[in-house]
Order: sequence, then C-alpha cells, then structure tokens
Amino acid sequence: MGLFTFGNTNTAVGVDIGTSAVKIVQLKKSPSGPELVNYGMMPLPPDAMTEGAVGDPQSVSAVIKDIMKSRKIKPERTFVSISGQNVIMRFTKLPVMSPEELEQTVRIEAEQYVPYAIDEVSITHAVLSTVDEEEDGGGKYSILLVVAQKDLVNSYTDVLKSSGLTPEVVDVDTIAALNALEGSYLQTASTQEGGEVVAIIDAGARTTNISVLKSGILMFTRNIPIAGNNITEMIKDVMKQEFDQAESLKIEEAEVSIGDTGANEISEVVKTTVEELASEIRRSFDYFKAQSREPLIHRIILSGGSSNLKSFNTYISNELGVDVFMGNPLEGIAVTCPDPDELYDNLQQYTVAIGLALRGVVGD
Repeated sequence: MGLFTFGNTNTAVGVDIGTSAVKIVQLKKSPSGPELVNYGMMPLPPDAMTEGAVGDPQSVSAVIKDIMKSRKIKPERTFVSISGQNVIMRFTKLPVMSPEELEQTVRIEAEQYVPYAIDEVSITHAVLSTVDEEEDGGGKYSILLVVAQKDLVNSYTDVLKSSGLTPEVVDVDTIAALNALEGSYLQTASTQEGGEVVAIIDAGARTTNISVLKSGILMFTRNIPIAGNNITEMIKDVMKQEFDQAESLKIEEAEVSIGDTGANEISEVVKTTVEELASEIRRSFDYFKAQSREPLIHRIILSGGSSNLKSFNTYISNELGVDVFMGNPLEGIAVTCPDPDELYDNLQQYTVAIGLALRGVVGD
C-alpha cells in the first residue's frame, strides 16, 4: 500500500536510518518476482540520531558509506524513510474528484492539522479506498494525509547525498513496514465475515508503531514512545550496567516473565516496561474500536527488532487476548544474497528497509 508510484528499474535500495543502526537492503526485479541480492547493517554512534532526527550527519553518512562499500552495493534507485513519530498522519474522507482537484483539496484539508507555516512542510496523500456514503448522496475517498517538516526531510536527503546516494523518495517508516508485511496481513484478509481486522505492531528501538487494517486497508495508526531502548534503560538502571552491556543482556538473556515467576533475574525488570507497552496497545485498540465500531481485532502481527525479545509474543497475546504471529517481510521475495544467515537472524530489523526497496521493483 505505497504512497508513491514510479516506474521500475532493475534494482532498488532501501535505507532505514534507525535510532541505533542503519539497515540497507538491495532488491532486484526478476521475471519470477523480487529477489533480495544484498543487505547490510551497522550500528550508529550514540546521539547520531536524536528523537528521529539527524543529530550528527557526518557519522550517519560514514556508516552508510561503510555498509555500501563493505557489501559492494551499487544502487540504481534509493528509497529512505523518516520516523512516523515525526510526521503528522491523519485520516479523512473527501468527495470523489479529479486528481488535480484532489491535490488542491488535500492541501487545504491538511492546513488544519499543521502547527507550522504551510510553506515549511511537505504534504502528500494516499487514496486508501473509495466508499459509498448513501446519506451524502455519493462516493467518497478515504484519504491518508501525511505532513512532514521540510527541514526534517532535507536532513535525510542531505545525508544520503553526502553518502553518494540520490534518494528518489522519502517515505514514512510506518508505511514502509506495512509495504513489506503486505503478504503477512493479506493472507486471510477475506476469511472473516465483513473483512479481517489485523493489527501490525512494529516495535523498534525508540518507538512502537501500531497500525490497524481492515481487509488490507489502513484505518488507524499511532506511535507510542515505549520500545526497546526503554527496556535497555530499565536493565541498565536496575542491574547497574552501561547501556551497551544492558543491551547485550537484553538480547542474550532477557525474557518477559509469564505468570508469577520470572524466567531469570532480569525477567521482572523487563516485564515492567512490557506491561506499560501492553497497556498502551490496549488503549489504542479500545480507541480504534470505539471510533470504527469494529468489535474485534482478529490477529496481531509483530515486526521490528524489539519483537524478538523472548516470550514477548506470548505475553502480548495473553494480555490482549488476540492471536499473535511474527510478520514475514520476505513473503514473496527470493533470497539470492551470499551469506543469508545474518539476514534471517535479524530479519525483523530489516522490515522497513525491505519495504522501502520494494518501492523500486514492484509496481503498485
């Protein structure tokens, strides 16, 4: 469900500049479908990215160059994303009209949501669906408005240009992740009466994004500022460790305790943060149900690096009473890269980069 439509060339590269690491994926267009031909990930120095914005352009650029050089990636087209927490995303309905009229109307509609001067922002939109509004006597477009400050967008494009890349599109990580997981959430989209309602929970380092789709159409999205780094900070404070040591403990030993007994010493420490996250997810679901009059979330699909936390999926399923599955961003993609083991080991962290690269090799 891309926001943008472009012609295709042979290969495309997705660059995901996260809070703690840069992830890059190169896809190739082939007669049998997309192929993942290259990938790479390297950590970012502390404070290279601050609150989803580029804090140290030189450091970020150096990491991108290192990945491209070490993996011998030579892109034809490049796609990058900014954090969903730093953009304004709103759903609205507008009467069916010509593309030219819609472009003008969307800009006017967006102005009510923008707390900045209108010439300081970039505005784009996606038509999600066309719905019949009998009481209004005609059809309407269901529209997703996306607004971002131009300075933020430019900071990303400048970093890529200084790395020798020319970004074709600056997307939103939320939308890129959904693009990569389309195969996962459309698998049974028509099996439920009235259309299946699926929640995608993308748990990263700095934020957790919740998106809810019905029959594959996005209806709700929200960013929660509780994610992997909060868990690491909790372990750091309680266990009296440095951040890097706490991060290693989280990856290697941490497990969300199920029931009354913790699996190990830091289980209860981890559970405190995950409980808070689960409460926010529940509030988001309740709000969605009240607004949309949808009684049920049929499935939850997990993605993002923090979703790999041991027993995280079981805990979320138990707390919310919804079946939970891990997303597969490689659905329908052949893996032909050398040494794919690291890719599979860290697959959830590559979700956004895969979704970005798909823009260039799969037509909408």
